[in-house]
Formats: sequence, structure tokens, C-alpha cells
Amino acid sequence: MTSSHTSLPDVTSLPLPEMRQAVLSHDEMRALLADLQAHATVWNTQCKTKPSHPTPPHDLPLEHAVELLFAGNVQAIQIRYQFDQSEWTDTLFNNPLGIRLVRIQHLSRENRSSV
Repeated sequence: MTSSHTSLPDVTSLPLPEMRQAVLSHDEMRALLADLQAHATVWNTQCKTKPSHPTPPHDLPLEHAVELLFAGNVQAIQIRYQFDQSEWTDTLFNNPLGIRLVRIQHLSRENRSSV
């Protein structure tokens, strides 16, 4: 039996996307929602539920996902979108202080293919 070894790329040289975090009030979250609706192309919205709650369908309308988050019916929502020629992922968590936002700007497709 012969085995072939496949070389894996050296991932230590790949740049990591920058991560930003903030805690938003419900009013700030509504402003973010309005900004995304007005200025971004939202590709996908997914919810993470508590174990005791049914899982909502994938790719919910953004407004509905935010309502579920405000009501405490989901633990988090993740929004994938394009803004200003970049791809972004916002993950929003319920937090005792408000809504915790974790935002990542992904490498552009051009930058990914050249790495």
C-alpha cells in the first residue's frame, strides 16, 4: 500500500480578520438594524437558540431575528452582509448590559485568492 502526502498550506502566514466588539443598547441596536437595511446587502441571518426553545428557520428576515433576540427567545443572531465592498459578519448576543456585538470584516475575495 502506498500513501500520498498532501502538503497543507502554511496558515501561520495568513492574516486574521480584525475583530471589533461593543455593547449596544436596544436603541443603538435598532439604529444598527436601520443602517444595515439602508446601506448593506444582507446575505444571511441565523439564530442560535436556547436548548429549551425550538430552532427558528435558517435565514430569517433580519427584523424578525432582532425581535427574537430582544424577546430573549434566541441567545444570539449572526448576520452576514456586504458593505462598502467588504464582507462582514456581525454576531449579536443577549447580555445583561445590552446587546453584545462582535464584528468581523472578512478578507476580500481578491485578497483570499492571492494568499
